[in-house]
Amino acid sequence: MKKNELVKEISERTNLTRIECEKVINAFRDIVIETVSNGEDIMIKGFVSFEITERKGRDGYNPYTGKIQKLAPVKTVKCKVSKPIKDAVKQ
Repeated sequence: MKKNELVKEISERTNLTRIECEKVINAFRDIVIETVSNGEDIMIKGFVSFEITERKGRDGYNPYTGKIQKLAPVKTVKCKVSKPIKDAVKQ
């Protein structure tokens, strides 16, 4: 499902205009970006959680030069879906 399809579906289910639905989706995206960039986790019970994790530094192989180089630790975001969503996919 693409964003415009999601906007249409939410609009039909909530009787909101498509413009209002798109504003809500964009606001949600912006809030998630702001929150995780501040180093905070987001947990929406029964839906999804976004957690900040850090991958350790490691040795990496550069196939072009054939040399091993040090890779610095990297912060990343881990997205976990809730159990009801996982169960729905299994069925």
